[in-house]
Amino acid sequence: MWLQPCYPDAPSNLICKVARIRDRTVLVRARNARQHAPALLALLCGLGLTALLFAGISRLEQDRIVLTFTQRAHVRVFALSEGINNVIDTLRSVNNLYASRPAVSRDEFRRFVEPLAVRYPFVVGISYLRFVDDAERPAFEAALRQVLPGARITELRGNTLATAARRPRYRVIEFVEPFATNAAALGLDTMFSGDEASRRHAYDSGLPTAGRLTTLAQLPKAVSGMVVSMPVYRFGAPLGSVAARRAALVGETSVAIDPGAMVAHVLQPSGLPQLVHASNRRLQRVGLHVYADERKSSENLVYYTPPPGLDQPAVPPPFSWLLPRPPAPLTVTIDVAGRPWHVVAEMDDAVGLADHLASLSALALGLVMTLLGTAWVRTLATRNRTITDQVQERTAQLAEANRSLLLRERAIESSTNTIMIMEAGAGNPIVYVNPAFELQTGYTRDEVLGRSARVLCRDDLGQPGVLSIAAAIREQRDGHAVLRNYRKDGTLFWVETYVSPVRDERGVVTHFVSLHYDITAMKAYETELHHQSTHDALTGLPNRQLLHERLHEAIGRAMHDGHSLWVVSLDLDRFKFTNSRVGHRGGDRLLQVVADRLQEALRPGSTLARLGGDEFALTLLPDLGERQPRPEQVQRLLAALAAPLMLDDKEQFISGSAGVAVCPDDGTDAAVLIERADIAMFRAKEMGGNNFQFYTSAMRERLGERVQMETAMRRALERREFVLYYQPQVDIATGRIVAMEALVRWQHPELGMVAPGRFIPLAEETGMILPLGAWVLESACRQLVEWQREGRGYLRVAVNVSARQMAEHDFVQSVARVLEETGLDPATLELELTESAVMNDVEHAIDVMRALKRLGVKLAIDDFGTGYSSLAHLKRFAVDVLKIDQAFVRDLTIDPDDAAIVTTIIALAANLNLQVISEGVETVDQLSFLREHGCSQMQGYYFSRPVPATAIGTVLDENEAQVVAGNGAPLGVDT
Repeated sequence: MWLQPCYPDAPSNLICKVARIRDRTVLVRARNARQHAPALLALLCGLGLTALLFAGISRLEQDRIVLTFTQRAHVRVFALSEGINNVIDTLRSVNNLYASRPAVSRDEFRRFVEPLAVRYPFVVGISYLRFVDDAERPAFEAALRQVLPGARITELRGNTLATAARRPRYRVIEFVEPFATNAAALGLDTMFSGDEASRRHAYDSGLPTAGRLTTLAQLPKAVSGMVVSMPVYRFGAPLGSVAARRAALVGETSVAIDPGAMVAHVLQPSGLPQLVHASNRRLQRVGLHVYADERKSSENLVYYTPPPGLDQPAVPPPFSWLLPRPPAPLTVTIDVAGRPWHVVAEMDDAVGLADHLASLSALALGLVMTLLGTAWVRTLATRNRTITDQVQERTAQLAEANRSLLLRERAIESSTNTIMIMEAGAGNPIVYVNPAFELQTGYTRDEVLGRSARVLCRDDLGQPGVLSIAAAIREQRDGHAVLRNYRKDGTLFWVETYVSPVRDERGVVTHFVSLHYDITAMKAYETELHHQSTHDALTGLPNRQLLHERLHEAIGRAMHDGHSLWVVSLDLDRFKFTNSRVGHRGGDRLLQVVADRLQEALRPGSTLARLGGDEFALTLLPDLGERQPRPEQVQRLLAALAAPLMLDDKEQFISGSAGVAVCPDDGTDAAVLIERADIAMFRAKEMGGNNFQFYTSAMRERLGERVQMETAMRRALERREFVLYYQPQVDIATGRIVAMEALVRWQHPELGMVAPGRFIPLAEETGMILPLGAWVLESACRQLVEWQREGRGYLRVAVNVSARQMAEHDFVQSVARVLEETGLDPATLELELTESAVMNDVEHAIDVMRALKRLGVKLAIDDFGTGYSSLAHLKRFAVDVLKIDQAFVRDLTIDPDDAAIVTTIIALAANLNLQVISEGVETVDQLSFLREHGCSQMQGYYFSRPVPATAIGTVLDENEAQVVAGNGAPLGVDT
């Protein structure tokens, strides 16, 4: 600003004074404006942040309200949908009563339906309606009058029951329960009920279909009811198409329901309305409208519960406009037996203070903090102005002096390596660190100044590098070492450290300079190379080399402490079969799961290693206070393996065989103990797998015999040493032989007749079961064709199929080829599948069984009850026969548990329309028990041992003679 020159005698002197005052005022105002600008900016920023924070928290609160409301609404809708489907399953169960037998009596219908009517109080009536032709009307009405005097076929005319007019066909209520409240409906013709479209859909699809809301005589006039119908088809009729279902239609089952009561009943047991939190009660509860049709109208409203009123203080009017309103009603459509229902969930319109307490608190707190912050900034601005003026004066004085020092400091500050300066006094405190130190260690400069450099080593002060650096400082010389250092967060890093003394002009050491190079990456590479050389790449477990090292150390400790050490060799059962079925990638994932399970089952201190393939080895230590490990520790490992696991969304079952060598009883050398544990493991495999054995000296000789048997078995097929024996399967009611089970035997030239238990597991393990099983199937089929040509066409043959055979991709084609080459009728061939074989891969087993059924062969589940099967799987298996394992039959007359299991299997087979055969029947008491409880067939020593094919003719002739002589008397009955 320009100032006018002023002179004492000038006439404009007064004007000059005024100008000076004006200029001074402008300068003061500008300075004050600069001082107030930070305060004003702080005020605006505070208000802006407060508004953003309030809006953000309010949005989060609203999102929480909407999310909680949506979740609670969907929970209720899901509970309602599931509950209604469970109710409709009641109709399915009534319908299945007619689907499971040719005819159902009125008493059977009443006994079946009564528990359902008691269980579901909202069910008005459960009926069976039958189609009756006009020619059948007199006989039908006569049968009705035996139940209810005066009963006849009636129809509704308006709201009055009248005798039905003559028409070609009627759909009449033949059975209805509860009878006391529905007796008037007996004989009612519903052919023209007004909802035939939904019924035709039910008839064509075979599914339950709900009708529209209608007036029911059993309900008050203001309450509408609903009828759910499901067709009944002629027993045993094919139902593969709509035309077939129409042709087989004989009637329907229906349930008359009070829909409002049903909804209230479904929602009441779920307990959802009771899940209320005191501070958030309104969010936990919602109001519901349930419309029983696609239109949301008052005529279709069957259930309504209003949203509860606000049970918390409301937001006061000055703030309520700032907050969003509760969420809009939510409409969800559910399917009720083919008819869409609408469920509308809603909340009340009030805005609760507790729901928005956080946003309102943030608003109030933000305003208070903004005012306080503005005052504080204004105070700082005034103070900082004064300090700035003083600093500017001092800075000008020191600028020149610091210029040379600044250049050297910048060089050190810019270094990417850690530089640290320490005093030479007691404790060598740190006086300087560069920025690289802060980046590398995580410590700030202020946190380490005045402290010893040992803070970087923490408690790891015993490392040789620390002692070497300490000696160099003590002797005031250069030093070098590799150290393990630790960052502020505790993570380890490696550094190569150089330390040098700093001397003054007199040669006295005043400081030490320490330079650190980060070599963590190089150390990690060295560690990785060492880990790869001592660990398995797939599972991360120790390999054979590291196992030997650790086992050598463990043996030394065990010998010193005087306790035993167990070395366990563990191998998966049938892993080659599993690997071929799931693929190599699936096999790798399976091995990883096995490694994790074994690791979790081991106590700390034990070593688990993978030696290759599916072979694992581990050490077992005794529990605290014990002198030797316990067998339960090994059993725990096998149990961990046996638990089902999911692999690629398929349930898999695995097991393992284990061998145990004891130190020092079986040796004190690591290699010897591992070798002897392997021998014991092979013995466990010979005994069927899924068990463990301790090493004995006799096992080494047995192992040699196993190798000899494996070699001999590979030649046995070529030399035709295998023969088939046949054990008759007998109809218990008539005593007649109806089938033969083919059983393979090995006629060894030196060992004689070898039992299947000795060579079948070995054949499974080596893969020899594939050519052996193919030979058994073809030989048995050819033999049956010969018997049938001799006039024994009633016979069928049963052949066992192994899990390895089922896993082969061309197994079904091989069966079809044998049937074609031998000319055998597929219906006379029965393939027996072991329960464990089909449960190894349920989905694959189901595909194979369906393909076999398309060929026309019969399928049986052998050894039923000894594996992992469940009813959920059994109903999906396309099987014809269940074979009760002889383990349950052996003691059924003296063991109540075995008797209960056998009777349950027989009842289960009867309900599923399956034939049941009992194995291992040896006494007349066993046979009598089976006959009394409905078992249809048996096989066992009571009737006949397995005999060669040459002797079967005699057995069959004698059986025919006995049946003829006994005039069809049941087996075991003295005629």
